[in-house]
Amino acid sequence: MEKIDWNRVKTTIRKWKPGEYVRQTSIVVIGVLITFVGSELVTRCSEQADIKSTMLLIKDELRSNRKNFDGIVSEFSTDERLSALLVEHDMNVRLIPEDSLKQFRYSIGQIRSFYYTRNALDILKNSMLMQKISDKEFLLSLIDVYEALEGFKISMNGYYDMKEDAAIPFYLTLTDEQTNTVNEGKWEAWEIYLSDRKLRNFLKIPQGYFIPGYQERIEQKIDKMIQTIEQKYGSK
Repeated sequence: MEKIDWNRVKTTIRKWKPGEYVRQTSIVVIGVLITFVGSELVTRCSEQADIKSTMLLIKDELRSNRKNFDGIVSEFSTDERLSALLVEHDMNVRLIPEDSLKQFRYSIGQIRSFYYTRNALDILKNSMLMQKISDKEFLLSLIDVYEALEGFKISMNGYYDMKEDAAIPFYLTLTDEQTNTVNEGKWEAWEIYLSDRKLRNFLKIPQGYFIPGYQERIEQKIDKMIQTIEQKYGSK
């Protein structure tokens, strides 16, 4: 590498007039500022692109969670209707049309569980991107949606744990003849179901398990957040 001739540099600087010295210094300062500002703008653009990409992942994740939520709510609604029907008739199945009971003949043995994912949210939380989002109210609402899903998961899976605890021991006590009878779903089937005290008491639970409007409020939170993300970050 060629050595710098400092004597030559000193000679050149001495020849500068005061105005030239200020002009040359200004050029250097402006160059540094332009480089700094340009670098900062590139960094900000990169951060905003990363935030947008992550938020769109979260939006897709919420849509998937909404689908899983709808599925388990639909399954649970069958148990709710059966429970309401039995309680309405004071657990006397002979007062209920047999055809109405037959549509629930498989519901006792249906054990489900609810799950949702939060991988995209965790990417945001574990990165430095979260602190770059200035709208903190938006972030609180986003976290609240996932907390609502977690609360629902605990409640829903708690219900199905109770159902499994009541149904499995019951089925294990049935004779082959009784098994054939319960599979038909007629009055005799439900009399066998209700002859088991634990199962009978459990069947009263679903119709009052959730407070009115609970599922609807979670649906609204998810849908509103999806719409908000689309408004703030677009759809692609």
